[in-house]
This record gives sequence, C-alpha cells and structure tokens, in this order.
Amino acid sequence: MAKGKPLDTEDFLSEQLGEGNRSWMNRSIDLLSYGEPLVGFYPIEAVHQLGNRARKKNPRSFTNNRTGKVDTNAEPDHLSAKANEMVPLKTPWMATWGGDTSNVVLAASKLGLSCAYLSRVGEDPFGEGFFSLWESSGIQTRLVQKDPHHPTGLYFVSFREGKHILTYYRKDSAATHIDPNQFDPAVLNSVRVLHLSGISLAISPRAREFGVFLMQEARKRGTLVSFDTNFRPALWGKEEARQVLEQIIPAYVHVLATTDEEMELLGWGQRPEAMAQLLRGPAYYLVKQGSKGAYVRSSQEELFFPSFQVPVVDTVGAGDAFDAGFLRALLHSDPLRDAARYASAVAALVCTGQGPLEKQPTHREVEAFLRKQSQSSFIRRAK
Repeated sequence: MAKGKPLDTEDFLSEQLGEGNRSWMNRSIDLLSYGEPLVGFYPIEAVHQLGNRARKKNPRSFTNNRTGKVDTNAEPDHLSAKANEMVPLKTPWMATWGGDTSNVVLAASKLGLSCAYLSRVGEDPFGEGFFSLWESSGIQTRLVQKDPHHPTGLYFVSFREGKHILTYYRKDSAATHIDPNQFDPAVLNSVRVLHLSGISLAISPRAREFGVFLMQEARKRGTLVSFDTNFRPALWGKEEARQVLEQIIPAYVHVLATTDEEMELLGWGQRPEAMAQLLRGPAYYLVKQGSKGAYVRSSQEELFFPSFQVPVVDTVGAGDAFDAGFLRALLHSDPLRDAARYASAVAALVCTGQGPLEKQPTHREVEAFLRKQSQSSFIRRAK
C-alpha cells in the first residue's frame, strides 16, 4: 500500500497561517506548553504489586489513559474504611512529576524538540523540584512564574482491583493564579506550536482567560495551536465545558486531540469520523481510543491505527505522550500514517513504566521499538 502523503507542512502553513509566515520553519522554540504541573504520589507496595501483575498478564497497550479519577478542587474526605483497602495505612510513597501539559513538554523534549513551559508554581520544594526537572530536561523555564503565596498542586494515586484512582489537591494552587502581566505575548513570535488543554482552562477563571488570550495571540502571530480536551468533570461541568470548547476549537485550534470517552461525555457522539463535521476548524483531529488504537485525520486523509501490544504497568501520561509524538511527527512533516504510528509507539512505551515519566522514550528508542514491530494493519477511510 502507498506510503501516504507527507503532512505538507509548507502548504499547510500557507493555508493556515498565511504566506507571510514562512519564517515559522526557523523559529527557535518548537513547542511552548501552558498549564498546571502536579506532583504525584504512589504507594510503593501497590506499585510493585501492580507492576508484577502486569508483567505476568498477556500484554496490552493503550494510547490514552483510562483511569478512575477523584478529581477534586476541595480537600477530599473519601479516605474512609473502604478507601483503606486501596491505600494501606502504613506504606512508603513514591513521588513522580505530572500534570498533562508538563508531561507533553517533557516527552517532546526527550524526542528532540526545543521546548519551553509556561506556568506558575509555588515557592516550595515541589516547585523547585519542577524547575530542576525541566531544566535538566532541556526545557526553557524563563516563562514559569514563582508564587510565594500559593502551593504547587499535588495528586495521590490509590488502587482498587488493579486499577488506579487519582485524587487531586489542586484547589487554589499557584497555577490557578497565573499572572498575565508577567507574560510578553511577543514570545510567541519565536514559537512554532503552542500546546494547552481543557485542564489548562478549567482550573480557574483567570487561567481560562489567559489560555484563550494565548490562543488568540498565537493565531495572530502565526503560531500553530495544539489542544487536548482532557475533560475533568470535577473541574467544570460538561455543559460549561462543551460551550467553551465549541467556541474556542473552531476559532483557534489547528491540532485537536481528544478521546472516545470524552467525545461521548461532552455530547459529541461515538463516531470519531464525525468530529470534523461537529467541530469544523482544526486541520488535524486525533481521537485516542485506549487499547483499541487511535483515529487520526488530516485535511487530506483519515485512518485508524491499532495500538501496539506491550506489557502495561501504568497508563497515566500515555495520552500526553501520544500528543507529544504526533506533534514531533507534524514538525518533521511525516506522512499521517507514520505520524499515527510514531505517536502510538511513544504512548505504548510510556505504558511500560510507572507514572507518566519513567518510560518516556527518546527518538532513538522509538525508532528501535518500531523496527521490531511488524507492519501494523490499519483501516483507511476515504473522504
């Protein structure tokens, strides 16, 4: 079967950004990501049990995270006797670094893109830890604000029947108090892709206003906008989320990522093929479907790519890794099928480790993984 057309970056830019933006190819920052970083804590005993169980089972793979979530802005009171079954009362905890947009920029940097992060963290050990992580990963941090009054957000992972439950402590976090006055929009003149998510907009009214401002400025300055819906019902209701997303996606977004579950929750149905009609505007649609695979669509073609079979330890961060992989492929003008294959490989490799970062691969590791795979079948859907 034919290899497929390249993603036609130059033609795409002419259509989407205008002929005057050819300098986009030479901008110094490939990816600027905006959102909230979170420090995660896993009970070590449960981590080991889950990892051992995964290695003994038949391998599976995911291209997006499908977890139970207790995503609260208030201090949760659900750690009752039943919850103690999920979290032993006496157990050491393992820390990890998370947050969807931070996961994306870390994965993209490891894949070889030049990256920067835009956020606000507390002047606390967690905030300092993030600075160390980003800087050691080659990510520019000059756009990350420090907040002396509000903390860096946290989340805790518990387990029930082999599945993890995420409990968030993010109310009034530093990221919810992002200061627009500390950001010069001219920075976007040096950025090829701006990435943000539904979480970036939902954590506070100020964060939402700033996120929309960033997308508006990005469009003005010839910067591509990548957006993952990442819908969290505890942060905003589905009607509010749907209303906001249906306004901003057609107006500002070039690359739209979502999941089949989020499509259904937000009232967009169960058919990924219908997204281009429901939400006109983006040039690329990515619908992540867990262990089944992913549907991807460009202005030229659409296809479904099945997930790779790997021993799954944890799916947290796999969807973010998929986004990073696809953006890397987009910036290298890969054909759509190759972009889907590459993104699926990045996501699958992340699933083999604990937490979102442990097994984030380098570009060389992705290539080595793909060389070992047989030619995966895919279904091409003609327009």
